[in-house]
Amino acid sequence: MRLFKHILFVAIAITSLGSLAQDIHFTMFNLSPLSLNPANTGLMNADFRIANSFRSQWRPIGDPVNTVAASYDQQLYSLPNNLSGGLIFINDQAGGIDLVENKLMGSLGVKRFGRKATLSGGIQIGVASKVFRSEFATYPQQYSRELGTFDPDLPSGEEGMRLSTIYLDVNLGGIIQFKTRKGPLTIGGAIFHVNAPDESFYKTGDRLLPRLVSHAEYDLSLTEKLFIRPAFIWMTLQKAQELVVGSAVGVRTKGNSLNVTGLFAGMNVRTGVNRNGDAFAPYAGIDFKHFKVGVVYDITYSDLQIATDRRGAIEFAVIYTSPYSAATKVTIPCERY
Repeated sequence: MRLFKHILFVAIAITSLGSLAQDIHFTMFNLSPLSLNPANTGLMNADFRIANSFRSQWRPIGDPVNTVAASYDQQLYSLPNNLSGGLIFINDQAGGIDLVENKLMGSLGVKRFGRKATLSGGIQIGVASKVFRSEFATYPQQYSRELGTFDPDLPSGEEGMRLSTIYLDVNLGGIIQFKTRKGPLTIGGAIFHVNAPDESFYKTGDRLLPRLVSHAEYDLSLTEKLFIRPAFIWMTLQKAQELVVGSAVGVRTKGNSLNVTGLFAGMNVRTGVNRNGDAFAPYAGIDFKHFKVGVVYDITYSDLQIATDRRGAIEFAVIYTSPYSAATKVTIPCERY
């Protein structure tokens, strides 16, 4: 466990170093657990969990950028040391030029339970592929002065370029979840693309540098029925960085014919920390039976609003968590005299 503690410390500490970040991302990041942090693998009061998120953005500008993340994780009761495993599949498609990325990664998590906190560490290893359909793109060398526009029949001037590439990707993360009287406080950090893979179509060593992620969420009960849920995520990659911060307010319900157990609504704000802001993102969701469903709409307020008419992105998320078969309380029967 000493090695595990060192890995957890490094994963959380390094993300606080304000490095340089944008990769695939979701506004409702806490509803896509395995794309948020590998340490979320198996970090749940359930035997297994299925999560799916869909995001479509920049539709008013032209062909949208669509992102899908689907994941499955479960407890591995047959193995020691509180291990858990899972899979995550990600599809990201940039409209217009038709650049498609697919990822399939295996995820492994390990947990250490304490009286006041739970430590979790995780690693993801998988394969990523990118495909570029060049027939939808034009290049500077294809500009025709005679026509005054681009001519796709002219030579592109791009030599040695492949139309597809495949590479190994590795992610690492750690989470500490504190138990408080008002609810759980979760703090985590992750490093994506630890191995800095060469993702270029030219294979010239153009590496995908590590993306650093810090995140936190506090599920705070105000009363038996009312709760608030402040949260944030900060991502950095090279010279790009992104901060999403916000809070939800919700009520817990029971005893209704629709089996609704909770309703929540909130607002996130996306900004670049040291640059102009990006978008407001109001969202709402519902808990019923073992499902959680959420929807969010990004309202652009940056200079991009001129092109998008303030319409940024729409996002949907669904999570199913199974019943938990592990014993949470132990009762020792004894005879009464």
